Amino acid sequence: MSHGSIERLKEIRDTRQQQLKDAAIELFGMKGYAATKISEFTDKAKLSHGLFYHYFKSKEDLYVQLFHELVDIVLDTIDDAEQKHKSPLKQLERLTEVTHSGSLRDGVHRHILIMQALYSDHLPQEVKLGIVNKYRTIMDRIAVIIEKGQIAGEFIDGDPEELAVYHVSLVHGLLLSNARKLVPIDVSASKVLRQLMRSPEQGAEQ
Repeated sequence: MSHGSIERLKEIRDTRQQQLKDAAIELFGMKGYAATKISEFTDKAKLSHGLFYHYFKSKEDLYVQLFHELVDIVLDTIDDAEQKHKSPLKQLERLTEVTHSGSLRDGVHRHILIMQALYSDHLPQEVKLGIVNKYRTIMDRIAVIIEKGQIAGEFIDGDPEELAVYHVSLVHGLLLSNARKLVPIDVSASKVLRQLMRSPEQGAEQ
């Protein structure tokens, strides 16, 4: 088989695998893990049921892979923000903007999948522990940015881990609120970060 043919087969394989992943993110986000069947992934991706097992061992295997990939995207975004901006404030602004960019529906489904995985009872204990530890990495990275911002005089005093929880909860809450379309808003990174920012008066007191 020629090199070109091998590359073409790999491209087809990667495309099919991504189609299944995209379908799974949406269905897991809409219906949850327990209520979703493998046949629904393949139907939505317009692929044969048997083809699923060429790419994933099981529904659980797909679910766990998706979680880790979605968290890796967040960690890559943090890396990118840290490389592009020296200011911790600008780094969190960038992370907030990326979180609320793109399709709102896709963002909500990704967020729901991550949250479901953290609180799921259907996964083996060792798998769940790995999931919790992986998500903890995100919170630790954000806490470090906040701590650096406190040292730089950009952020208010307080426990960096606690402030990271407040920040992430607000960002995710806005995502879900917009998805419900009750009072849709254009999310402003500067307004989201206002709760963390040190005011001139606070700076003068230090």
